Amino acid sequence: MGPMSSEPASTDGRFPLPDPVLASRIIAVLPDAAVGGLFAPLEVMVEEGVKAFSVPAGDTARFTTLTTVFGARATFGVHGLVEIDSIDALVTAGMSFCLPVAASAELLAALREAGIPAAPDALTPTEVRGVWARGADAVQVVPADLGGASYPDQLAELAPGAACVPRGGVGSYALRQWLKAGAPAVCLDETLVGDACDGGTMPALRERCRSTLAVVADLRA
Repeated sequence: MGPMSSEPASTDGRFPLPDPVLASRIIAVLPDAAVGGLFAPLEVMVEEGVKAFSVPAGDTARFTTLTTVFGARATFGVHGLVEIDSIDALVTAGMSFCLPVAASAELLAALREAGIPAAPDALTPTEVRGVWARGADAVQVVPADLGGASYPDQLAELAPGAACVPRGGVGSYALRQWLKAGAPAVCLDETLVGDACDGGTMPALRERCRSTLAVVADLRA
């Protein structure tokens, strides 16, 4: 069997992930931190070439502040539990993708109506196949680190064609394996952002950005 799809198809009714996500193949998953603690890390990541960010859902004001400040230079989505009532405000603020957890059919329908590509969560091959068969734009494989180093290739064989976006504990080696297996993008949380939003140093964050993007560049070479 072939690899998982490297890009959600637009010919079968699915929405593609935003162009900046597909171009960079990296989504930086931000922690649930005060908005003031996110400014410096975001500035560093954007300067280094990280262009797509996922913000915890639930605080629309924080999301709006971040998109107002950085929206001209970066693309933003949300992750976690998403309330249907918040979708309009998030779209207005600039939400361009969604990584929902335990999403109801009603929530996914509302995101589709709003034109927002959504990657509902799944883990096992059976779950991934089920989510993909129901018309998801992509499948958020979480927690991705539970599957081990061989899981990207196994999932590509057992859920062929599904656009899988791993999230959770993905280090540099796993990043390489997921991208080689055809993942359209990879979500990086602590392995990229680290403690930068909680007193960590910006030079260390800058170095993590460079080493991460070097992996992507190497695979393109």
